[in-house]
Amino acid sequence: MARTAYCKKCGKEVDAGEICPFCGTRLGKNAAHAAWCVERTPVKDWMYWNSVMRLLLPGALVILILVLLLEGLSGGLAAVEKMISSGFPEILGILMLTVLAVVLIVLLLQGKELSDFVVDNRGVHETRYLPDPTPLKMIMRLKAPKGAAGGTVVKLGEKHVPWREISRVQLWPEKCMVLFYAPAWWLRLPVVCTPFSWEDTMVYIREKLGKKKKVRLPRSLSLTAEAAPKPALAPEPPARQTVMEEILPPPEDSPEEMPDPAGDP
Repeated sequence: MARTAYCKKCGKEVDAGEICPFCGTRLGKNAAHAAWCVERTPVKDWMYWNSVMRLLLPGALVILILVLLLEGLSGGLAAVEKMISSGFPEILGILMLTVLAVVLIVLLLQGKELSDFVVDNRGVHETRYLPDPTPLKMIMRLKAPKGAAGGTVVKLGEKHVPWREISRVQLWPEKCMVLFYAPAWWLRLPVVCTPFSWEDTMVYIREKLGKKKKVRLPRSLSLTAEAAPKPALAPEPPARQTVMEEILPPPEDSPEEMPDPAGDP
């Protein structure tokens, strides 16, 4: 997909440029963008599981540390050893598996949804929609079922990440996915590209982040890495030239041959 622009006067997408080809209205700097839509199934999408695990695993670790700390303060090291040997970690593991099973059922009942992605001069944006909403799908997304009816589309939410806030970019070419982190240790927005929008997204990342040294980028996107001077290589020795010798007749002024002493005088 090539870059397009949105003309507010026409109310439609047009070819990117300075002027709308239909009405002649001057297009703003932020009018040019790359936009596409993908269908996602939460129960099959690793990013949905990733968002759950980023909350579940630290939460379980905090609970474990707090329980052991309180037990140690009240009963000492012996009480901690007794709790560990009594099977508390196993109980916590079973509890986590139960939570994961509940999450699996919730994601399964959520059904499919649509994600509209836009990459422009301001940043990266995602808008999620639920086609054919039902009360059950809305409840599974912790949304009020009011207004859910077949044949309609419900807006679920938006995410916006300005370029100035992005600290790290990671590419996942196998999944055609770009991960934006802000700060560098927190995944802010996973962007699912299409084969047609992948290169447009790479162009925007190079333009907006490629020269920023504080942003961690893959080498293919960093312009500072490409512009860095390469180490000087040792000069190669000159190629050995092969001189072909010609057999020339003796010059005219060459000395005459000496007579053979063994021959006749």
